[in-house]
Amino acid sequence: MTVTDVLIALCLIGGILFQIWVTLRVWRSGLYEREQKVSQSKLIWLVPLLGAAICFSVLQQEEKAAASVHRVDR
Repeated sequence: MTVTDVLIALCLIGGILFQIWVTLRVWRSGLYEREQKVSQSKLIWLVPLLGAAICFSVLQQEEKAAASVHRVDR
């Protein structure tokens, strides 16, 4: 194995781990209904990396918005 092979393997593993992590975050989130979670999971896995990045970004924004609404309600 060359250094290039190792780097490619590490990038692939990193990408897969990122997709798994985002999928778990989506499914643990209480912000979405089941159908939305299924749709986001499909996006994550059918459009590798880009789908996960989009879902991650949207999830972060919605969690921040939910947190600010929760703070205002107190």
